[in-house]
Amino acid sequence: MMPSSQDLKKIAALACIDLNTASAASLAKDVDAILKFVEQLHQVNTEGISPLFHPLNLKQRLRLDEVNEPDRSQELAKIAPLFTDNLYLVPKVIEPGK
Repeated sequence: MMPSSQDLKKIAALACIDLNTASAASLAKDVDAILKFVEQLHQVNTEGISPLFHPLNLKQRLRLDEVNEPDRSQELAKIAPLFTDNLYLVPKVIEPGK
């Protein structure tokens, strides 16, 4: 199922990637190979196999959730360009609708 050039352009626009004609052909082949692999995965018989959250049935040894660093927020707020209501304000980098 080779994706059309229109599909590739739409995906590239959503991913904010500049796509030229030369790389579009290569990308189309790569996407086609990925889609064929996914189709192979769909054909595998998984009947009677229960889903796994992790391939190994081991108990995780987790550390205690304890604060181990001092609160430096006020110290860092002094050097931040914009800091309001305990929040660091940064310029908008993602434009809506693109």
